[in-house]
Amino acid sequence: MRRIPLALLSAALLSLFPLAGQAQQGNRPQAKPSQTQPGVRLQPTSLAGRYLAARVGEQGHDYDIASDQMDQALALTPNDPEMIYAAFRLRVYAGRIDQAAQLAPAVLATRPGDGFANLVLAVEAIKKGDYRGAERQLGRIGAENQLGALREYVLAWLKAGEKDFASARAHLARLRPAAGERAEAPALVIEAQIDELAGDKAAAEAKYRRAMTLDRNGLRTTVAVAEGLRRLGKDADARELLKNYAEKYSDAVVVDALIAPNAPMPKPPSPAAGIAEILFDIGGILAADQRNQRTDLALIFYQLATALKPEQDFAWLMISGLYEQFRQVPKAVAALGKIGPNSPLYWQARLRTAALDAQEDKLDQAVSRLRALVAEKPARIDAALTLADLLRTKERYAEAVTAYDTAISRLRNPEERHWQVYFGRGIALERTKQWPKAELDMKKALELSPEQPYVLNYLGYSWIDQGMKLEEGMKMLERATELRPDDGSITDSVGWAFYRLGQYDKAVDWLERATEQKGEDPTIAEHLGDAYWHVGRRREARFQWERASNQKPEKDRVPIIQDKLTNGLNSGNDKPTVYEKAADSKQGG
Repeated sequence: MRRIPLALLSAALLSLFPLAGQAQQGNRPQAKPSQTQPGVRLQPTSLAGRYLAARVGEQGHDYDIASDQMDQALALTPNDPEMIYAAFRLRVYAGRIDQAAQLAPAVLATRPGDGFANLVLAVEAIKKGDYRGAERQLGRIGAENQLGALREYVLAWLKAGEKDFASARAHLARLRPAAGERAEAPALVIEAQIDELAGDKAAAEAKYRRAMTLDRNGLRTTVAVAEGLRRLGKDADARELLKNYAEKYSDAVVVDALIAPNAPMPKPPSPAAGIAEILFDIGGILAADQRNQRTDLALIFYQLATALKPEQDFAWLMISGLYEQFRQVPKAVAALGKIGPNSPLYWQARLRTAALDAQEDKLDQAVSRLRALVAEKPARIDAALTLADLLRTKERYAEAVTAYDTAISRLRNPEERHWQVYFGRGIALERTKQWPKAELDMKKALELSPEQPYVLNYLGYSWIDQGMKLEEGMKMLERATELRPDDGSITDSVGWAFYRLGQYDKAVDWLERATEQKGEDPTIAEHLGDAYWHVGRRREARFQWERASNQKPEKDRVPIIQDKLTNGLNSGNDKPTVYEKAADSKQGG
């Protein structure tokens, strides 16, 4: 089977479900004269108000409120087809699949080929074990090529549910990827699960093991294979597989709960669980398609996946991520709360919950959660690193250093990807005026990953700012700009380095470029104003300081900028060149 291009599959899905997430323009609710009764005065503003409140909730991605409001609007005009469809659609967005199914027949009365209404009823049929009914419902959606290969996988599971394993295998045979294709491992997992359901244990085991050799790095494949092997009585092999994965990805997602001696036996394969995985994959395809940006449509497929398989924790994780993207943080936290202690994603869910607490300005609660996680698993670095990064971003630098110390002490073999750990601690050390230690960490970060532009930028600028290793520092800054030519912060560092060297003409050139790249940065505007002053462009200097003062500078810069606006640059508010600084130091000594 040739793999279906993502864009082609995404376009097919959009054509199948064209109205998902789209407002029904031109269908504003109005009172119908035929519904009036003598002596009763209609209140169309109530209906319109509910409808508009629902639309506002939808636009803000608060689908619970949107669904509640649209349901109340529907109660005022229960036979309006457009209102029925709008209420149905919002129930699906909100994950209220059972309630959406109640409206689906009314939707199909006027839209018989509607993709989501038929799909929702198919999901409900699958949950009840009515696989033939689900197949009939899917058949009403449209031509086979609208879902491409994914339709065959769904039909294979439905045939397996009907105990028609010959037909199930025939559907799978049409999709079998060529050896070595990326899709081969997940396809083998599905084949193995259906073999297992059919009672062919030998065939199932062989396919599970083959899938694992093809995708040793995939968490979903690893978990699915380990669960299959456990059900087939190969408990030791399953645990060894999980243990090896956990050791290889020690700071990724843990599988401790699955390895534990008291870990529950995985549930047997089922059409509901298998089709949930396919719906999850469709959601992932849509979420990854940057051209169409249909994250709202992806959310629906993730919701349908959890409706069929409530413990589909990968879907809950993705739902949480989408709600975070929608700035609906409480809903993101609620989705993470669906992930239980026996899930391989439980640890990651708790880490993410702490990060979301911090986004909601619940810093103390976030820190408390993370410190508990740090203590809970002394061999892991991820909780300590998350805590350290959080404390550093909140400018609690001394505490951040301590957390970084913990993370680094747990690194057995530092790898290239760990450069950020040393870089983070280096920044915190520099901010706590421990430059010799900070310099060592910056150098260690570059040793692990020599071409990291942000490390080159930070270390190079710090040297120049202190009047040390001026030539080497400037080379680092210039290399950083080669690697990130459009990064305004790095361009600003080069300009400010020239300023500190007293080369004001060059400083102006670089700082003008920086403000073009990052025009809303008050630090860059202030720097450019200082450089303009030194080259005699005093009016332009004051204009830049005025810009800086209006761009929410850091609190300690506000009086300095105001002093510059009032008095211009002077010895009290200007940063001396490194040479002037060195001369002053000698005179003072």
